[in-house]
Amino acid sequence: MKLSNREATDMMQRRTPLPLGGNFVVSGRAVVIHTNCAVILREACKASLLTPVGDAQHGPAMQWEIVGSLDTRPVEGWDSNVTLAGRSLYLSMGPQQWFAFDLETHQGAGFVTVCATGPNRNTNTQRYLLSIARNVTAGLRSEVGIV
Repeated sequence: MKLSNREATDMMQRRTPLPLGGNFVVSGRAVVIHTNCAVILREACKASLLTPVGDAQHGPAMQWEIVGSLDTRPVEGWDSNVTLAGRSLYLSMGPQQWFAFDLETHQGAGFVTVCATGPNRNTNTQRYLLSIARNVTAGLRSEVGIV
């Protein structure tokens, strides 16, 4: 079977399913977060812009896939850089942390460092999720002309 060019290059179609998931509301929009790390879902519940909800009745408006990488060191040099190009939003949030979002399909994927120890061990994960929530919401608003 021969793959089309789109099938051969579409990274979202070739990804490995993540085992954990949760339903949330971000600024009035439903989102399902799939992840490999329970800490990400726990911190999403604690983040002020993310509201946990039961199963969505009509399916999610957005899907985020976030892979967490456990580390014992705190994340330093945290700086959120936003790139909006065409129908894509890309966030770079410090070393080895990023999130890419398709404004047309409402699907996103990214990586975050989950600090396993220390007094501020979950601060980075919350900050990462809040940055995604704010920037995706702003990107969607500007996409439909609601600034």
